[in-house]
Amino acid sequence: MSNLWIEVDLDAVKHNYYQVLSLLTPETKLMAVVKADAYGLGAVEVARVLQEEGCTSFAVTAVDEALILRSQGITGEVLVLGPTSEEDWKAALGENIQLTVAQVEWLHAIDDIAAAMGKKAVVHLKLETGMGRTGFTEDKLAALSCVLRETEYIEVAGAYTHLARGAQRDTSYTRGQHEKFMRLLKKFEESGVTIPAKHICNSAAFLDFPEYHYDYVRVGTLLGGHYPSSIFDRKLDLKDPWKVKARITHLQKVPKGTYVGYQSLYKSKTDTMLAVVPAGYAHGFGIEPKLVPQGILDLVKIIIKNTAALFGFQLGREKILYKGNPVSIAGKVGMQLTVLDLGTVDCKYGEEIVLPIRRTLANPRITRIYKKNNEFYKKRIIREGFFEINTEYSNTEV
Repeated sequence: MSNLWIEVDLDAVKHNYYQVLSLLTPETKLMAVVKADAYGLGAVEVARVLQEEGCTSFAVTAVDEALILRSQGITGEVLVLGPTSEEDWKAALGENIQLTVAQVEWLHAIDDIAAAMGKKAVVHLKLETGMGRTGFTEDKLAALSCVLRETEYIEVAGAYTHLARGAQRDTSYTRGQHEKFMRLLKKFEESGVTIPAKHICNSAAFLDFPEYHYDYVRVGTLLGGHYPSSIFDRKLDLKDPWKVKARITHLQKVPKGTYVGYQSLYKSKTDTMLAVVPAGYAHGFGIEPKLVPQGILDLVKIIIKNTAALFGFQLGREKILYKGNPVSIAGKVGMQLTVLDLGTVDCKYGEEIVLPIRRTLANPRITRIYKKNNEFYKKRIIREGFFEINTEYSNTEV
């Protein structure tokens, strides 16, 4: 049995799905965003349980991700949100995967491939309204409309935009993006191009702007049990499906004044028990994303946090829990091993400790143990890029 694993509670994902549905505007479809391996939870497992509960629309960033879903029995709509290339299009169309189009030049090539395959290429048009990343700007609309009228095998299923500041308190920028989006759609209609469906809401806008729900809402963060930011009031009863656990693999009682780890940065303040767990930065443990300060106050908080870390105090980091008690890291996080200072807590080899590893930073080779219908089963995923090349199931006790 692995000494480091991740428990994913699919019953919690199911619970969150129904919580989102409770606020969904009638006639609006939920498009479940399972990009980046469902934010680390496991795209196939999450999509599968949502499909079992009636979800028929999914979104990912890359064609490779969409092909995995298809190969594992996901039969509903699958939309690729990110840019794609010509080498991806035939495979995508062959599996009835919907593509986002954000450049006029792509349309004739996609049309030719679809014609050769004798089928329609279903696409969504991405409109640029203020994200500054991908999408058609207003000056491209005339050429876009012209090309769409020329192509025979392109089926426009919808149009959407991406909100840049949906998770911020000031909603004026989001409202401005919405106004621009609606203006661009109107220009399409005036040029004779029909847009069957429109969508603008991510998880943040879904909560704040029910009047923007339209034909689809693209929700991912909420399904994973998190709010887009701390500013949101708790409109939903969300459950966190993610928990990382490790077993103690080594114990050693040391006297006061013992140095621990690289550069001897840690010195025990009392007689204490040190425990080794098989987790390190190679697994994503101890790694945090670099964030740009959002104002002077945020900058001050970052400076204070980093200054405290210099003296061995970790502020703002999620707690490491052992038997319900918070424990501290003794020294630096290693590549694959980390030492914890357990103090005087009674401990044994093989006992479990809960570790804070961010979902999207967790090494995908860490064993996942999934829970569904209150039963656990183990799924080990060996990956080459984003593709599952071997999947092994077995019953297990947790």
